[in-house]
Amino acid sequence: MKSIIKLCIGILVFTSCTKDSEEINSKENFTARYGGKPFVGTAKGARSQDGVTNYTWNGEGRVALIEALDDSVSMVFMADFGDKGEINFKVRGKFDESTYRMETSDPTIYFRILEEQITGSIKNAGQQMLFQGSMQQEQVKMTMQVDFMEENGPFPKGSSLNLSFDTNREVSENDGDGSGCGTRLVPIWSPSGVTMGLVPDC
Repeated sequence: MKSIIKLCIGILVFTSCTKDSEEINSKENFTARYGGKPFVGTAKGARSQDGVTNYTWNGEGRVALIEALDDSVSMVFMADFGDKGEINFKVRGKFDESTYRMETSDPTIYFRILEEQITGSIKNAGQQMLFQGSMQQEQVKMTMQVDFMEENGPFPKGSSLNLSFDTNREVSENDGDGSGCGTRLVPIWSPSGVTMGLVPDC
């Protein structure tokens, strides 16, 4: 049986995300531009301790938008390292014509995409996570740095994980909305602990 890397991270939005009446149908809104066909490419992970890299992973990376409502959507980053396991990060945020935001009452906890630039900072009792990258209609690149303040599976206390995604896709008018993709259940970390969540399988 495939071993699972026990770092599965998800952040839930803490505010209401649906509009009562207005629907966003413009081809220029965030989900119309970045939803549909998933971005596919490479994922690379490196674990380090005391500034020295002591383990690396290489595999397939995927990025997709799922569970869209009128003004909110979930974004999933999936790293599949084959027999070595997988790492999944899922965040839900609000969008408008060109921006995406997951924000809380704490200004140091956020995940944003503004002017095609990805930034983020999330901290809890177990880890500190920083995000940096870019999202364009045909390419997503993101680096996720995780510093562990408590042991988490193969990541000892005081260790760090650098996880990078380099993904792309070709888009055309006939691609549809990506609804032909299946879904599968995987472990996803949430503020209340590890839960099972749906991610795209296509």
